[in-house]
Amino acid sequence: MDRNDFRLDFNTCSVFEFSRRGAMKKFVYLCLLGLFILPLRQACAQDKSQEKSKTEERATVLIPVKVQIVFTELDGEKKISSMPYTFTVPASEKAGNNYGASLRTGVRIPIEIDGKDQKTTYMDVGSNIDCRIQSQEDGRFLISWIFERSALYPNKSSEGERLVAEPNGLPLVRQFRTNESLLLKDGQTSENTLSTDPLNGHTMRVSVTINVLK
Repeated sequence: MDRNDFRLDFNTCSVFEFSRRGAMKKFVYLCLLGLFILPLRQACAQDKSQEKSKTEERATVLIPVKVQIVFTELDGEKKISSMPYTFTVPASEKAGNNYGASLRTGVRIPIEIDGKDQKTTYMDVGSNIDCRIQSQEDGRFLISWIFERSALYPNKSSEGERLVAEPNGLPLVRQFRTNESLLLKDGQTSENTLSTDPLNGHTMRVSVTINVLK
């Protein structure tokens, strides 16, 4: 091999080595660039997802629905009392929404507790209502509600006879509680809830009426 051939081989090797190093540098740069861009793309995708979620949430249409619940006590066909409760609930198409209505009304009854140190405590007596409404595709509304009512027991029959002996002179408290889910149309009334008092035989009836507010 003469000197020219040696120089040619040396130059060829040098060019090859230079090209290989350049390719390696480009590969390293591309890897670093990818590691830098990937988190940015993920962050952008997450931001877009959050913006879309917020936009959909803002686009949720709420329908104001007036709800009337009437608690009626009957002695046979004779109406003893009727107590209406009216409130407005925003109805949403999404299940498990955070919109609803709660109503608390009543009095606190003082009760003395016998013992070494005689004390007085208070008991809540009245009505508690919790209600949520979800609009349906067919135009009806799914109403989920809890109604609880407590009252001092009228411990006398219609003839004036005492029904039960009051323990230690303390008042008796009657309780009524229902937890229901109903499908109703605008303007519809449901009277599905009936209960009978075990002591005096009176009938408790609960009716629910809804009206969409325009």
